[in-house]
Amino acid sequence: MKRIYLDWNATAPMLPEARDAMIEALSGVHGNASSVHHEGQVARTVIERARRAVATAVGAKAQSVVLTGGATESNNQVLRHHIVEHARPSLVSSAVEHPSVMEVVRELGQKEVPCVVWPVDSRGRLDLAWLRARFVEAAAEDSQLASPTMVSVMWANNEVGNVYPIDEIAALVHEFGALLHVDATQALGRVPVDFEAAGVDLMALSFHKMGGPKGIGAIVAREGLKIEATLAGGHQERGRRPGTENVPAAAGLSGALKALAEQGEAWGEALRKKRAVFLEALAEQSIEYELRGDLENHLPNTLNVAFKGIDGEDLLLALDLEGVSASSGSACTAGSLEPSHVVLAMGFEERDARRSVRFSFGPSTPEEDLVEAAKRVGVLVTRLSGYAAQG
Repeated sequence: MKRIYLDWNATAPMLPEARDAMIEALSGVHGNASSVHHEGQVARTVIERARRAVATAVGAKAQSVVLTGGATESNNQVLRHHIVEHARPSLVSSAVEHPSVMEVVRELGQKEVPCVVWPVDSRGRLDLAWLRARFVEAAAEDSQLASPTMVSVMWANNEVGNVYPIDEIAALVHEFGALLHVDATQALGRVPVDFEAAGVDLMALSFHKMGGPKGIGAIVAREGLKIEATLAGGHQERGRRPGTENVPAAAGLSGALKALAEQGEAWGEALRKKRAVFLEALAEQSIEYELRGDLENHLPNTLNVAFKGIDGEDLLLALDLEGVSASSGSACTAGSLEPSHVVLAMGFEERDARRSVRFSFGPSTPEEDLVEAAKRVGVLVTRLSGYAAQG
């Protein structure tokens, strides 16, 4: 039985360009990028090439890029530094953020840092009027509310695939003098990402979702914003992220972003076509289901589906046995017994939240695999429905 991988939002198969670049670096680049000798400078060249590649990919300046170990580290560093740097910090984050934002915000709230959750509607959409009202209310003369100093919103949601209007959010946030932090991990390689044009102040990235290596990410900071290290022990990344640089991962990052630059437009077209193919094949199955999320503003590679009367975890286990890899949400919450916080935030009861299954694919996913996966889903949903009726 051929296995079909539909969990790209957890991690994507590595691009050949990334793999080849890493192999080359592992084979021939053995210096420490902080060393002044020839071997060290060869390694330094790899690091700086990766920095420039990130900057080019997201429309930023190379000096604005700090290479990190991934988006979780980047999100933590940005949020924690803001709390230390600002005299009276106050955070707003959406209810559907990645755990690397949600958990930090929860922790800061317990330390009496004012933190407010920006709610979403039943489609996971954000209402900008709510955010404006929050700023206006805090600015009132008799208000006891802390005025938000930073708003944290992901560019695209990893579970339901919603794409948020970052440029509009940035304009509103800046109108009231606050900073905008954006996690763009799921957006890169799937929808256009332009740091400068959108007006983002601080951005977190990880590259293994779009075919780069695991274990490397970045912070992109608007010119003039300070980024303090959360660790001590080295001068790397201009003192902003100490520790010996991961040269092979940086090489792989450059390879992946080179592929994005050359093929990104074609990837987007391919993903939109493949989404339509999968939806058509799913519609042909004799099963009842609903699509969750904002179907008008979404990632072209992500579908969050709830099948009538079927527990999502039961279906995922059955799918895995039948050769289809999918998920119920963020890989960072895998193993949790709790239903998706994203779907719960959309107003679903716990039982209904547990019905969600996420299918995510990539530009190289064969269309015939998507059709076959839909057929296997149809068979298993029918079978599980029968078991439920009997039991």
